[in-house]
Amino acid sequence: SSRRFERLREMHLNEYFTRVGRHMTEIFLNVPNLKGIIVGGPGPTKADFVKGKHIHYELKDKILTVVDTAYTGVEGVKEVVEKSKDFLRHVRFYEERKIVQDFLRHVGHDTGLATYGEREVIQALKNVNVRTLLLSEGVRRARVKLRCRDCSHKETRIVDLDELEAFEEGLGEMRCSSCGNGTYELVEKEDLIEALVKMADEAGADVEMISTLTEEGEMLLKSFGGIAAILKYRQFH
Repeated sequence: SSRRFERLREMHLNEYFTRVGRHMTEIFLNVPNLKGIIVGGPGPTKADFVKGKHIHYELKDKILTVVDTAYTGVEGVKEVVEKSKDFLRHVRFYEERKIVQDFLRHVGHDTGLATYGEREVIQALKNVNVRTLLLSEGVRRARVKLRCRDCSHKETRIVDLDELEAFEEGLGEMRCSSCGNGTYELVEKEDLIEALVKMADEAGADVEMISTLTEEGEMLLKSFGGIAAILKYRQFH
């Protein structure tokens, strides 16, 4: 009968949901710093799965959205990724705004747990005192290491990428800030963002790349130079 068929269908569906939920638990609970989960598939079944009790409660809180697809399998996964791009972009913008707002809160309340500027942030990284490093995608600068040809005095300069070529060409006319006689030779140059990310990794700090597509992201670049940090503890000078 149709009623018996419906009961069998529900039983098999429940077994399937239980199996999928178990696989989710085994896989996703072991993912460190899991940001979110997107559930996708054809038909209404996925919505029933999400509403049911088959998903571990910690994972249920991580579900960001449910996406309709026309396909299953590999093609279905590709479709989920494609359809989720705009959604994920907005999720990332929301996260970026929260991160910058947290930094601004520390600045506004003078908690001593925020710093900004190349020199200040680099010093905080050297002190292993950075919890979160905020870097604007709009920063286009290089970290240049120089050495005096006469006294071997070493110096580090930060140069805009647009001015780097002219800076290098003018090294022969620059006088050493230590001895005042010798000229500089270029020892090393690297992208400032890459250098800071490397330092943050060595210091065990989280790194957040902030776009300039939000009001907060634009403020980070224009008002704070695009380089800032939330600290682990107050700095005393």
